[in-house]
Amino acid sequence: MATRVDSWIWAIRLTKTRSAAGAACRGGHVRVNGVTAKPAQPVSVGDEVRVRLHGAERVVEVTKLISKRVSAPAAAECYIDNSPPPLPTEVRASQPRRDPGAGRPTKRERRDLDRLRMRSGFLVALIAVLGLVLAGCSSDDSDDPGAPKTPEAPGNAGAGPFFGACGGLSTDEVIRITKFAGLSNTVNNASVCEWDGSNDRTGPVASFNWYRGSPIGRERATEQLSRESTKDIDINGHQGFIASDVGICEIGIAFGADFFEWSVSAGTQALMGEQPPPTEQICDATRELSRLSIERAS
Repeated sequence: MATRVDSWIWAIRLTKTRSAAGAACRGGHVRVNGVTAKPAQPVSVGDEVRVRLHGAERVVEVTKLISKRVSAPAAAECYIDNSPPPLPTEVRASQPRRDPGAGRPTKRERRDLDRLRMRSGFLVALIAVLGLVLAGCSSDDSDDPGAPKTPEAPGNAGAGPFFGACGGLSTDEVIRITKFAGLSNTVNNASVCEWDGSNDRTGPVASFNWYRGSPIGRERATEQLSRESTKDIDINGHQGFIASDVGICEIGIAFGADFFEWSVSAGTQALMGEQPPPTEQICDATRELSRLSIERAS
């Protein structure tokens, strides 16, 4: 006897609704015995189920099959909770918090902007102009000797090296290094360069982001809360972090008050269909892209 995984994780109260359970599966956030699961994936007693929601991962072993939602005490009898302990207080405290609409957009907001940009050519031009304006503002602020210095700003914004267009790499080089055929350059402005294999971000995606006057510690804390693995890294003597999960790898490298980030993703198509490339292979490509950007910086 088996039960659909979306029904089971909803029934034991890991998600609030059945639709949320299905969405988590379709988004690649549910794995059964280490394999990304579709909503109809059956589970059996003894299976390990991993569910990643809201930056935290629940790891449970199936001890009883149910498909109807039950009370919390009854649900607890249907699984053994092997979830990792919560992150230390200092890591949670370093997670960026700000009022909506204030300051630099979060990673989620940047991705929302990306989706809007793909639906409207006008938005592409508008965001490119805004990126240039913000870059100019950062440079102007750095020239003000009276500008306040905070622990989060280890130097003047823009004082790091110049990385050039798209981190100094061409589309052909990105395709060769990532081994993702069919990538095309869909975004190219002063601070962001992106290659998409599907034009809707469901296929392979590679991106280069250059942040000036933005502390890398915030980005690392965000990745640590949302990725399966986050570690410190050194490339050609430059410090940063590498964060990875199934089908995706991201590397950030700091330069004083600036940093850049390379991200390589197999896309949601791979998570929901064919097995994505090994995470190690994706991270090797991300590391090579980062190394070349460092070597070609001026």
